Amino acid sequence: MKFVTFSHKKAGHHHHAGVLDGEQVACLTEAGLAASVLEIVQGAKSALDKIRGGLTQAPRYALADVTLEAPIRPGKVLCSGINYKGHAEENPNAKMPTEPFFFAKLPSSVVGPDVPVEKPVRSEQMDYEVEFTAVIGKPLHKASEFDVMAAIFGYTLLNDISARDVQFKDSQITIGKNFAGFAPIGPCIVTADELTRPDDVALKTRLNGKLLQNGSTSDWLFSLPRLISFLSHYVPLEPGDLVSTGTPAGVGAFQKPQIFMKAGDVVEIEAAGIGVLRTPIVAG
Repeated sequence: MKFVTFSHKKAGHHHHAGVLDGEQVACLTEAGLAASVLEIVQGAKSALDKIRGGLTQAPRYALADVTLEAPIRPGKVLCSGINYKGHAEENPNAKMPTEPFFFAKLPSSVVGPDVPVEKPVRSEQMDYEVEFTAVIGKPLHKASEFDVMAAIFGYTLLNDISARDVQFKDSQITIGKNFAGFAPIGPCIVTADELTRPDDVALKTRLNGKLLQNGSTSDWLFSLPRLISFLSHYVPLEPGDLVSTGTPAGVGAFQKPQIFMKAGDVVEIEAAGIGVLRTPIVAG
């Protein structure tokens, strides 16, 4: 299933949990099946079984008539740094890592599909990164690699927007990655049972329609079990947390010449099986 959070004028513009079904959204909240997508993630199999049993009775809205929001409000957003061979090779300053590297995107930076994001006044190097992202479904702490996949609820997309001139100056990675709106996620969360090969997912980024990233998770340096097991030995993970897996080659900072986003641009990131996450850039 593909879970979304949405609002609709007929539903009072409230935040509702829904299931994306082609060009329709089935409203789980109005059907009494789930108040939020986070509730579904926390409820795991029992929540999914309840939804499957009652889905046919859920009110439906045309996708064109609803506003999709960030599919979940995560407690933590933890992002893998250099985790694609191609991205490591395109960065002249990168060293091939011997173990995973992580940084945090703050939950306050999370926005949903089609939400305008301001180009910061304090940056002239606003960059994009398509990132395939796991949604944690069960607590993980000091987990073995063997235990990881069973604890993943599903997958979504994250655009790891970055202010490179801030990020690279004095290693200000936290500030450079966390301007307002710098963590668009969505458009949905696809359950793990429907996306069974996370290690072979095509990823793309288009800026104003021009294809700039065209990669695949098959280029990972570290597998998903390795990434999340490693991380869980340092940071306890909880249901609803997001763990991104890095970005493939083609980011703006390493284009020749460099390409950075500006007001008026539209960036779209895409993953096979998940969909397209669109973000317009506006003046700050």
